[in-house]
Amino acid sequence: MGNKLKFRWILCIIIFFLVLLIYGNHLLKERAKKLEDMRRTEAVEFRDDGWKKYRMMQYAGANMEYTDSKGNIRVIETEPVLLDVFDEAIKPYILGKTPSLGSFRITEGEETLELIQNFNDNMLHLKIWNNREGRYRTISENEGLEEFKDINSFEELWEYMNKRNDENILYMNELDIVGHDRTGRPGKFIYDYGNGESKKLSINIVDLLSLLSENYRDWS
Repeated sequence: MGNKLKFRWILCIIIFFLVLLIYGNHLLKERAKKLEDMRRTEAVEFRDDGWKKYRMMQYAGANMEYTDSKGNIRVIETEPVLLDVFDEAIKPYILGKTPSLGSFRITEGEETLELIQNFNDNMLHLKIWNNREGRYRTISENEGLEEFKDINSFEELWEYMNKRNDENILYMNELDIVGHDRTGRPGKFIYDYGNGESKKLSINIVDLLSLLSENYRDWS
C-alpha cells in the first residue's frame, strides 16, 4: 500500500512538472510572438519615418543621415541608399539580432532657409478659388490646416509638417497636392499681395515641392 501511494505521489509530481514545462514553453512562445509583433510595428514606424524625412530632405534642401545600432553614421542622399538601409536594419531587428533599428536625422541644408522663405510667402499669399464660398481661399483654408504663421527654422518646418489637419491627415501629406476642393483636380490660383491687389497665376495645381521651391510673388 505504501509503495502504491509513493508511486502515485511520484507520478503526480512528474505530471505537475510536465504541465509546468508545457505551460512555461507556451508562455515563452507567446512572449516571443508579442516581441516579434512589437518589433514589426516599430519597423513599420521606422520605415515611415525614413520616407517622411527623405521627402523633406528633397523638398527643403536638407541633409539626412542614418545612425545604426552600433553608432555608425551613413549619409542618405538617394533613394537606393535609403532602401539599402531599410533592408539592412529591419530584418535583423525583427529577428532579434540587433538591439535597435537605429534612427534617421535631418538637418538644415545650404538652401533650406531660402526655401522656407518661399514657403512662408506662398502659404500667406497664394489662394485658390472655392466654388461653394464664391471666393479665393488660402492654402491653409483649402486644406483644413490651422491659420498659417511664419516658420523661422528647419525644426519649425519639420514640426509643422507633422501636424494633422481637421481630417487627421499629416500636413505634409495634405500639401502633397493642392487642387480644387481639397482634391488633385485643377483649380484657379491667384497671388494676393495683401494690399487689395492680386494677380492670376498660370497654374492649376500646386504641390509641396513648388510651395517650397517657387517664388510666386515674382511670377509674371
